[in-house]
This record gives sequence, structure tokens and C-alpha cells, in this order.
Amino acid sequence: MEKIQSHEVKDIWRIKEGLLVEVHKYRILGYYIHSKKSEKRVKGCKGLTILTEEYTDSYHKKTFPKGTLFYYGTPVEPMTDKNLFSIEIKSSGGSVLGTISETEKVLRNIESLIKQY
Repeated sequence: MEKIQSHEVKDIWRIKEGLLVEVHKYRILGYYIHSKKSEKRVKGCKGLTILTEEYTDSYHKKTFPKGTLFYYGTPVEPMTDKNLFSIEIKSSGGSVLGTISETEKVLRNIESLIKQY
């Protein structure tokens, strides 16, 4: 098990080859905004950008201040309450195949990872 991404918004862990656990540590502030806005990429978290100047969405009549984070076009804010984090388990192969003891080890690793938060 290794941490392959660590950010205030999202952590990614590789449990074994082809099996990832993503820990989402943010709260969604609104809706997807597809309009062009002045933003720059944030290093260390794929899909995360930050506004470089205030942006007003003309359709929803909502203003987002400079420094607002957007995760794949959706405004978000980091959370510190670990009970509100969401966990996503992803498999690139579609399933986890192994013996009972190998599967139990994977489940123990995921359980210990969750307890770290």
C-alpha cells in the first residue's frame, strides 16, 4: 500500500496493482461551470484549478471570489471533518481476483487506510 497523491482536497492510495482508493476531502459549493474563467492549475491534484480573479456566473447570478478552488469545473472547498470525507475504491481491471487470504489482506489494507483518517 502506498500513497501516490496527497493534497488538502484529495488523497490517492494504491492498495495493489490495479486497485486504488481515493479519499475525497472537499465539499461541493455549487454546480459545474463550463464557462471560461480566469484560473490556473493547482499542482499535486489532477483536475484542480484555482480562480486567479473574481468570477460571476451570469446564468446562476453567483459570484465566486478569487482563490476559489474548482475540481473538474465544480467549485469546492477543503473539509477538515474526517467524518464527512468520502471514499472511492477504483479497480482498473474490473475486479479484484485472488485467494481468500489475498482478498482478506486487501480488505485489511483498505480498513487500516480508512482508520488513518
